[in-house]
Amino acid sequence: MRFKSFLIEEVLTDWKSYLSSNSMIFNAVKILEKIESKGYEAFIVGGAVRDLVMGIIPHDIDIATNCPINVLSTIWKTHEIGKSKDFGIITINQGNENYEIAQYRSDGKYIDGRKPESVEIVGSFQEDASRRDFRFNAMAIDKDGNIIDYFDGHKDIKNKVLKTVGDPRKRFGEDYLRIMRAARFSAKLGFIIEPKTKEAAKELSSHVLKLSPERIRDEIFKAAEQPGEKFAQYLIELDDMGILELILPEITKLKELEHNTEHHPEGPYIWDHLLAALKVNKLNDPLINLAILCHDVGKGITQEWKNGSPVYYAHAEEGVKLIEAIADRLKLSNTERDTLIFTTLNHMKFHKILEMKPSKILKLVNDNNWDILVAVGMADERSRGEVFKYSGEVESIIDRALSIKNKYGIKGVEKTLRLVSGKHIMDITGLKPGPKIGEIITKVEDWIVNNDIDPKNTEMINDYIKSL
Repeated sequence: MRFKSFLIEEVLTDWKSYLSSNSMIFNAVKILEKIESKGYEAFIVGGAVRDLVMGIIPHDIDIATNCPINVLSTIWKTHEIGKSKDFGIITINQGNENYEIAQYRSDGKYIDGRKPESVEIVGSFQEDASRRDFRFNAMAIDKDGNIIDYFDGHKDIKNKVLKTVGDPRKRFGEDYLRIMRAARFSAKLGFIIEPKTKEAAKELSSHVLKLSPERIRDEIFKAAEQPGEKFAQYLIELDDMGILELILPEITKLKELEHNTEHHPEGPYIWDHLLAALKVNKLNDPLINLAILCHDVGKGITQEWKNGSPVYYAHAEEGVKLIEAIADRLKLSNTERDTLIFTTLNHMKFHKILEMKPSKILKLVNDNNWDILVAVGMADERSRGEVFKYSGEVESIIDRALSIKNKYGIKGVEKTLRLVSGKHIMDITGLKPGPKIGEIITKVEDWIVNNDIDPKNTEMINDYIKSL
């Protein structure tokens, strides 16, 4: 059998089971078979192989082949990805699934540690694999489930270690984003970064600033698309490499600022609190993880000392300025920016909901980011240990907020606003159009909610309008 000297197993465990139960893998094999029928070879490659070896179903599958693109175009209707065709890459559809197919290639000289200025089509998968980033990403699987492994990727998986293919300085120097990817894979898989690889990452970490903000942002979001505990470990790795202070200096500053340990027994520094808050979050929503990370960022510029303990007055409000700076630096979308601002600005209000007027609670629960604020509030509270975790206060806060939303939520407010439209108020009061009308609408809405008035009680509402 081809490559037999490089197979780590005769057949991948459960290969037949994968083929019968997973349409994406089944259709990928159909692609391999069609290419082989034309006299060429093709393999499933990259992260999909790593995942399958680890017993994880991959989210997408890439294929590498020595089949020329003009031949592939006779088998499938191909879809170019920009200029990707010039790099020997096309996308095809098989069984209603999209797959990226790349010809075996080697990369030319890299430009500023970001991308190769050219690629060369090569004749073997071994040459193709030698240019890949990490050894566990350099394996392949053929149509029969045989694993081709030239660089001991399976050994690294078994030992839970992350190593580059070849010299780590060369691999990282080709694309500095690979340094951040090393941190992400380490945190995601629970692997230790091999010492020489880690040393090279630290030496070259400053070059991460040569990457575009968009690539840095996308890499951070990929790391945040997993439970908070793994995202916390990712941040620890970035910090150890010297990268976190370059891309999120507002966060690393919190490592040196003390917390009041009476209220925060999880650790003496704000950084300890952020990590603990992330670790209790089981959701893999990237915006939730980022909102948890940033919720106390304002403490970095508001620390004062009172009676021997640190205090952080108005840190939520001051944190908005820092969120704006982070959003600009990482080129966040307006939606992402607004979410982080809302949760940072209101996370202290969340804890005070049991003391707040219903109208103020309603403004919070009607916001599109309410659910993310709840996740931040729960993580913030439960990060502080067993005494706080089981106090029941968070549950009471949520119950209080939802009871108000169920009665006066978006639909209820819309009905109320129709009852106290500007025209209705002008008809009752004789006022002319102007700012005063808007002020009255707000007062009426707050009065209804705060006094538990039935929005359909037109007579009572009209009397209140007249009293104004």
